[in-house]
Amino acid sequence: MENQKGNKVDKIYSRRRIILPKFKFTYYKGKRPEKRQIAKRWKMTCVIFIALITASLIVKSISPIIDKQCRNIAKSIATRISNEQASIVMAKYQYEDLCTITKDNTRQYSYDKC
Repeated sequence: MENQKGNKVDKIYSRRRIILPKFKFTYYKGKRPEKRQIAKRWKMTCVIFIALITASLIVKSISPIIDKQCRNIAKSIATRISNEQASIVMAKYQYEDLCTITKDNTRQYSYDKC
């Protein structure tokens, strides 16, 4: 089967392949073990460099999320502590101590002290 340009198409559904650049490692002239050693060092240096860049990008993207989560946790802890302390203080008082409501003869409500 041929397409319009005359090229053969092996598959019905073909896709264009992603072409990645090829890295060519140059070696120094010399004995064979030295070439391999230099190539290994160069490759390890590239791998470590890529790993460091990736780690720094991940840390930069995650740090705002962690900061916001820490702030929310600190707010919830502060709210819990203040509620507990308010409950301890209010346990000493009764409702009648805080506010007194009296009725007149005309059935009107009046607040004596609040």
